Amino acid sequence: MTNKHNPLSSHFRAPKLFAPIPSAGKFYEPAVVEMPETLELPVFAMTAKDEMIMKNPDALLNGEAVAQVIHSCVPNVKNARAMLSSDIDVLLVAVQGATYGDDVEVSAPCPKCDEDQKGVASVEQAIGTMGVLEESYTVEHNGLEIHVRPFTYASTIQAGITNFQSTRSLQALADVSNEMERLKLFNDNFKQIAELNFSLIVDSISSIDYTDEDGEKQSVTDRKHITEFLDNAEGTVGKKIEEQIAKLNSIGINHEMKLQCEKCTDDAGEPVVFKSRVNFDPVNFFTAS
Repeated sequence: MTNKHNPLSSHFRAPKLFAPIPSAGKFYEPAVVEMPETLELPVFAMTAKDEMIMKNPDALLNGEAVAQVIHSCVPNVKNARAMLSSDIDVLLVAVQGATYGDDVEVSAPCPKCDEDQKGVASVEQAIGTMGVLEESYTVEHNGLEIHVRPFTYASTIQAGITNFQSTRSLQALADVSNEMERLKLFNDNFKQIAELNFSLIVDSISSIDYTDEDGEKQSVTDRKHITEFLDNAEGTVGKKIEEQIAKLNSIGINHEMKLQCEKCTDDAGEPVVFKSRVNFDPVNFFTAS
């Protein structure tokens, strides 16, 4: 007879904290995220398996490590890649707090003496600085209403992979002796980056509204039509969209904190205070102990 009750179940993980996200779930179907009524997602600490996954360089580069850990530690998330990058950013901070505690050690060189100064950042305070996204954002151009959204995690990962490959290609140019071949490789690399940036903009447009000849409002969501529009529109349109998307992508956690140099003083005789970026990047999760 099989005992269905696991006697160790009382030692299973329980949520360590509950985290809001910048989107508040506005852009998601339940197949992506199941949002509680409180709009705060339960966050569990990482398991030993999760920590092993996060040590895999290839899985970190292609985004699979982060996606798997988010699914493990935030069970309400069903498809991490379809989420906004700003939401994933907050959840990674929350996972770090659930796993290693609220304090995150920060170290940065003083701009005056160049000696490392240390401080402690708070996960709870970092999440508390989080900006919140509105329901929709619109760029207006010649009677068109272009609805845009921040980058998804999938788009951000693809951009990261392309930039990584581009950097390796540029480094390899030093070993190419033929000038024409080197120029071709450089142009191919430039074209690849341009195409990536273009596709990111297209992916960030959810719809374009216009008024037809009968005065009725219509909406275009077809990816092909939106791509053709951007291919043939004035350059100022793309610039407006890029600027709006950049603003949206910056909404989330404030990664900056102030550090004070124990050695240096400013012109007024006060200790030198400077800003440093708190890195909650998953690669650095394992510097904690």
